[in-house]
Amino acid sequence: AAVLLVNVINPRILWYIDSWKYKSFQKEAPSSLYLFLCRLLSALGLMILILVIYFQPMHLADLADPTSELSITRQHIYVENGEPEIDTESYNDLSEDQTQRIIDSLQQYTYRRTPGTLFSDGSLSDLGEWMICIYIYRDNELVNTVIVSDTGDISVNDRSYSMQDSSGFIQQITDIL
Repeated sequence: AAVLLVNVINPRILWYIDSWKYKSFQKEAPSSLYLFLCRLLSALGLMILILVIYFQPMHLADLADPTSELSITRQHIYVENGEPEIDTESYNDLSEDQTQRIIDSLQQYTYRRTPGTLFSDGSLSDLGEWMICIYIYRDNELVNTVIVSDTGDISVNDRSYSMQDSSGFIQQITDIL
């Protein structure tokens, strides 16, 4: 990354660093075409590196540790007789076994940034039928909030992300509860 950045700023630096190989030969100054192509290719390489890092999967397990306390709310959103309905179940008093099994299941799932993550406010545009909210506490203080929709949208600490197999994750958490 540092070499790419130096090459974008001033490709002559690497040109002259490379000239130590030619001690008996005086190396000419780089052509303007060489400088342009070096900058272009280095900028492209730097952009690809940034995108790979930005879209790298993140683990849900990084949000909770074994000492965390969990509070979970599960919502089922549906239409009955033409009226929208929301069934909500809260699970505030989880056993240590349930908490540990949920934290273990967090290790199996990852989520990714989306192009809009940087500018998002954490709102989910497509809620789907099922949604689960996980509130993670340490020392009775809320440290992380995870909201997962069965459509693949996920909100982590007021930022929107995407998640593969979110409906499987919701089902696995529901089975534990």
